[in-house]
Amino acid sequence: MKAWFDRQPNTVKASFYALCAAILAACFTLTIRFATAEIHPYQAVFLRFFFGVILIAPMVLRKGLADLKTTRLPLFGVRGVLSAAEMCLWFMAVLYLPLAEATTLNFTVPLFGTILAAVILRETVRAHRWIAVLVGFAGVGVIIQPGSDAMHLASILPIAAALCMACAGMITKQLVATESTTSLLFYLMIITTPVSLIPALFVWQTPSLEALGLMAVAALMMNVMQMCNIQALRLADYSFFVGFSYLRLPIIAILALILFGEVPDIWILPGGAMIIGAAVYVAVRERKLAATSAQATQIPAQDPQAATIVGRKTNGL
Repeated sequence: MKAWFDRQPNTVKASFYALCAAILAACFTLTIRFATAEIHPYQAVFLRFFFGVILIAPMVLRKGLADLKTTRLPLFGVRGVLSAAEMCLWFMAVLYLPLAEATTLNFTVPLFGTILAAVILRETVRAHRWIAVLVGFAGVGVIIQPGSDAMHLASILPIAAALCMACAGMITKQLVATESTTSLLFYLMIITTPVSLIPALFVWQTPSLEALGLMAVAALMMNVMQMCNIQALRLADYSFFVGFSYLRLPIIAILALILFGEVPDIWILPGGAMIIGAAVYVAVRERKLAATSAQATQIPAQDPQAATIVGRKTNGL
């Protein structure tokens, strides 16, 4: 079977890994719904990171402590706090909202990422990307219907989680330039575990073996999902990969209907299409801009005049 799989084109192998990642992400969300039926979301967040530390320990020991050397602990700390906050908000959203709605609203991460890049990093964002952001947030309005009786205050939770995730993602982009994969994972787990314990202590109750098992499985699924994402990105371009990440919406919608009898609201379809369409456009556009910028940086050593031309084209994107 492995020999047959190795002979397949990279696009086929990338599709397999990306699809596995989407399925695992959906199953992770469902597992959290089952776990938070017994324990508070804050406690579930702590257990998720606690088991994450245990699972990553063998990797750290195998790589050696020298791989953990860093001079950027304050940045790791801010990232850890944001990640813990994001997970708390997301777990509460999973508990209090229909899963299809929570998942769709959480797809706003790239939209917040664009806004933060313009405001904090002072990146130039052209009109077409701003239009995509506006279309995406219009889709949010279609789903949550602000000012109407249909609006749930809990609808703010996955949106706030997306904002925290976008902020943490900005910091991660800065860290990946100097830090190893091992240190990125290790410091995330080692910081978020005590941070998430603080709110968990206020609502703590002794978890059953079933709840502990669910959270251990959830942590394992997240680790395997990350490995699948990495493999998919190694085999195919990001623009090919990004569409698969949104497959978790129909997967979650179907499983939530079967397991919990949740029928997605009619407004999920048009609103979700607007959010996902805008998010995919922004993600792919940013990928193209990054590639163009990298190409412009490499050209000067070969042809300074050509670099000037490419630079002007890049600034006009």
